[in-house]
Amino acid sequence: MIESMVDTHAHYVHKRFDSGREEILRELVDEGVIAVIEGAIDFASNQKMKLLCDKYSNVFMAAGCHPNCVEEMDEEKYQEIVELVKCDKVLAVGETGLDYTRDKSEEQICMQKEWFRKFIALAIETKKPLVIHCREAYEDTINILREYKLIECPGVIHCFSGSLEQARNLMNMGFYLGVNGMFTKIDEDAELCMALKSIPLEKVVLETDSPYLIPEGVGGKRNTSKNLNVIVEKFAELRGESPEHIREVVIKNTKRLYPAVFGG
Repeated sequence: MIESMVDTHAHYVHKRFDSGREEILRELVDEGVIAVIEGAIDFASNQKMKLLCDKYSNVFMAAGCHPNCVEEMDEEKYQEIVELVKCDKVLAVGETGLDYTRDKSEEQICMQKEWFRKFIALAIETKKPLVIHCREAYEDTINILREYKLIECPGVIHCFSGSLEQARNLMNMGFYLGVNGMFTKIDEDAELCMALKSIPLEKVVLETDSPYLIPEGVGGKRNTSKNLNVIVEKFAELRGESPEHIREVVIKNTKRLYPAVFGG
């Protein structure tokens, strides 16, 4: 049983949940998952998430546009997101950031950086944390973030996959690091696992990135928030700590990052 866990990053509006979505979300409370925070994918996902938030008291969201989808953005769509961010159940701006795994053309990188900066500015203006997606772009991500005077609790690096040095740079700016099932599928001597063993637990929040990143040893074709328990167990094993300690510290971190989930 998971006790008072929050899935800080999931995508229940994804088409893989068109079958069984409502049943899964209803059952999460029985599994001890008290809340789920949806992260934006493309622009259209924002309104889909809003409908989900309106229907379920335990679903919250971040509004934005994934870096691999920014080519569809324009000023009118951005203004719609600006208005959406003002809603109470929109806890953060994102996911936003940089992703150099698909298209490393100068045009694409410039476009991603432009929208990343716009969403950073929006987060600062609205005093809401950022949900940052970063793949093969840590140097640029860190350098861009350093251009800004960020809020006290600036956000989370979703699905952290960098080095210990990169983790320290981001934590020094105040960011939390999102840990999910990705580390369970790589060698313990890999750079990411070495970083996850060393970072302060006080800077970690947990996520599933459902329906993606099913933890090692879990069957099925889609991840769900129920697998937070698996992530906790494997993370505790990696760090040589008890699952109870992991849960206790991480829920405190989540309260600091997203107090509204807890009525704050």
